[in-house]
Amino acid sequence: MGLSLDKISAQAPGLLSLAKTAIEVVDLSGLNGQKAKVAVALDYSGSMYDVYRSGAMQRLVEKTLALATQFDDDGSIDFFVFDSTAAYLGEISITDFAGSVDRLTRGRRMGSTNYSDAFLTIRNHFGFAPPAPPAPPKKGFFGLRKAQPAQSGAPASKPADMPVYTLFLTDGSPDNKKAAIQALTEVSTAPIFWKFLSIGEQPMEFLEQLDTLQERFVDNANYEPIGDVDAIGDSALFEKLLEEFPGWIRQVRSLGLIK
Repeated sequence: MGLSLDKISAQAPGLLSLAKTAIEVVDLSGLNGQKAKVAVALDYSGSMYDVYRSGAMQRLVEKTLALATQFDDDGSIDFFVFDSTAAYLGEISITDFAGSVDRLTRGRRMGSTNYSDAFLTIRNHFGFAPPAPPAPPKKGFFGLRKAQPAQSGAPASKPADMPVYTLFLTDGSPDNKKAAIQALTEVSTAPIFWKFLSIGEQPMEFLEQLDTLQERFVDNANYEPIGDVDAIGDSALFEKLLEEFPGWIRQVRSLGLIK
């Protein structure tokens, strides 16, 4: 169960209105009662400077935190950024969310745009093992090596107690598209759902490509072009954030990735 409105009202009155809206959208999605860890991964490349300065990323984090209160009763989200590398910068909670983005990114230098490091850093942070390597070929008659059946790519670890929902926001394509494709494919064996958001005037073709990759163990991503995160209403934003998440939950549970 998530946090009660009474607790949010007492500890984070500034989130109360957002939390009420989140409850309504979660109820309509059929996810009421579903537990999940929630993370945010924000593009910290140089082109994002004005977006951070405007406070838009802080406001997005607060909305994500309000949504997260309905999936996890610890009242916090995990905060990551990615530029030339990716990094976990700490938790943002209902008791310290004010000014959290500026506080946690202070001293970090903006760089380029490394998706692949973000995917792998988040997978590793939550303790999910990489997929098992293919079995080595066996020797046959006359010393020849017999090819083994193709591996399913299924994870070797036991089902996780909770899935992870990661909001991944960017304003541009990565420095290395091939590495990003490989990394997203690799982390598809982990119970992490990636909600890709793009800001800017046009949808991003590369995020559309990631959304439809065929090589993954499970379809682990959904893409929504947002444009301006401040221009969309809270209810509409929450609906977009939950698009495809319920179906993914059902699928990864049937595949044994979560309990």
